[in-house]
Amino acid sequence: MAAILLTPGPVCSYHSFTQSGPQSLRSITRKEYDFATNTLEMNNLGIQVGVQSGYVTRLVFVKQAPSLAEPILQRSSNLCTPQEYTGRFQCKVPLKINANIRKQLVEMNYVTEEQMKY
Repeated sequence: MAAILLTPGPVCSYHSFTQSGPQSLRSITRKEYDFATNTLEMNNLGIQVGVQSGYVTRLVFVKQAPSLAEPILQRSSNLCTPQEYTGRFQCKVPLKINANIRKQLVEMNYVTEEQMKY
C-alpha cells in the first residue's frame, strides 16, 4: 500500500503503477493492486475511455490532498510519513495515464492542469 501512496502524482492506475512503481513490486497482480487501493480509504474512480471498439472503464486511484490524507497516514504510520506523501503527491502525473483519462480528471476537478503537464 505504501508503494501506491508513494507513486508520483495525485493519481495512479494499475498500468502506471506497474511501470513507475518500485521495481520489486512491478509484478503485482491486478487483484493485489485492487485490494491495496480499496484498503487505503481514498477514491477509486472508474473513468470511461474511448477506444477503437467503443468505450472501456479504467480504474484510476485518486489520492487525497495531503491535508485530507493525514488522518489515514497517522492511523497507519507504517505506510509512509506525511512529508514523503506530500512530496510524491506534488509530482506530475505519470506518463502512463493516457490523455483521455487526464482530460477527464481535470474536467472533474480531481487534478489541476499544472499537475498534468509533462
